[in-house]
Amino acid sequence: MTTEEWSIVVGVAMSASLALGPWMFMVHAKLAVIAGQIVTLVEKIEKLTESHDRRLMMCIEHQAKLETHEVQLRHVEQRLRELA
Repeated sequence: MTTEEWSIVVGVAMSASLALGPWMFMVHAKLAVIAGQIVTLVEKIEKLTESHDRRLMMCIEHQAKLETHEVQLRHVEQRLRELA
């Protein structure tokens, strides 16, 4: 290739990089923001999962206590019927 052809190729490459450069930086910035938001969402989901697990255990324990109370109430009711 001659010097003139090389200068044309380099000029086209420079023009393309100057035209696409700002767009690429804009896309990179948007992707960085999205990645940050994803990290924040993951942290929130982890906190919610932990909270949900704790509340689920509380509900299970409460349900077990309710069932125990129902058995005790049935026993008391049966004893009252026997006495009456």
